[in-house]
Amino acid sequence: MDSPGLQRLWRLHEIDSGLVEIRKRAAALDPGKVLMADLRALENHYEATGVKALSSELTDLELKQKGFEEKIKKIDKELYSGKIVNPREVEAFEKEKDMFRRQRAELDARVLELYELVPAATKAADDIKKKLDAKRAELGDYQKRVLKEQERLKAEFSRLSAMRPEAAKAIDPGLLVRYDAIRNNQGGVGMSKVTKLSTCEMCGMKLPVKSIEIAKEGRVVTCEACHRILYFTEGLI
Repeated sequence: MDSPGLQRLWRLHEIDSGLVEIRKRAAALDPGKVLMADLRALENHYEATGVKALSSELTDLELKQKGFEEKIKKIDKELYSGKIVNPREVEAFEKEKDMFRRQRAELDARVLELYELVPAATKAADDIKKKLDAKRAELGDYQKRVLKEQERLKAEFSRLSAMRPEAAKAIDPGLLVRYDAIRNNQGGVGMSKVTKLSTCEMCGMKLPVKSIEIAKEGRVVTCEACHRILYFTEGLI
């Protein structure tokens, strides 16, 4: 028959075990590592399409083309204005205009190439962007669930922590010191049940008959293997 003292200690142990379990669950919460890895891979695939660089290059070249065209029009305006009649000046303007035409022609070949490359890259990028948007939404939903679980664990941890001081007051000071010392050395768990197989529930060690008898009597006895205080109760699974 378990003694009132051990019953009270067991209630404290259940609080402490609950706190340990909450810490484990909180530490094991996954922020979405697999989803984030998938997202990074999709982002890399998006970059690999080259759509940003190609589109930027096309815009830049089109602006340069426009600039050359404006310069050529400006020269033509000067040439046909009737103000320039000196043959040397006319020749200089014509040479400058030819230079601008050659430079524009050099751009034209690349612009035509980009007119073929950009649509294909844009389509590939758009397809990946749809997947990116879906993956970001999936990650967001997952992280909301994780945050909700974190809040739940936090609330449960606060509830149990508030119960502990009152439960500890009911324990004999000497027994409490011994229990806390064991608990601190055993990962926060200072007690263990005696199973129907006559083993320590926490470490699985086969318990001596004498230890089981002492636990049945409600006296303090520890597991020889893990050194936790043994607790015997009827109806153990």
